[in-house]
Amino acid sequence: MRHEHTDKHQRIVFEDVLKERRYQDRQWGHGVDDTKNTPWMWTAYVCSYATKWMKDPFRFKREDTDEFYDRMIQTAAIAAAACESVLRQRDMNGKTFYEPN
Repeated sequence: MRHEHTDKHQRIVFEDVLKERRYQDRQWGHGVDDTKNTPWMWTAYVCSYATKWMKDPFRFKREDTDEFYDRMIQTAAIAAAACESVLRQRDMNGKTFYEPN
């Protein structure tokens, strides 16, 4: 059964992810060559961001939940950057630099 607020919440989350992704682009610029990041490197970035909020798993406060939300948005935006990199490389070269010939 679909929750009645699902569409509203999904829209908010994806808007927040897109806003964070645009912030990351402004922060790092387009001069950074992320096409040299291997899938292993992208996964390490995602894992790093996904776990930065973790402190004491048995004592959650509202601020912890707020930080969890923010970190998950950042994590999703980094995962989106990894996907963008794959598509950009394939558009430019027909494949990524780490795919076999």
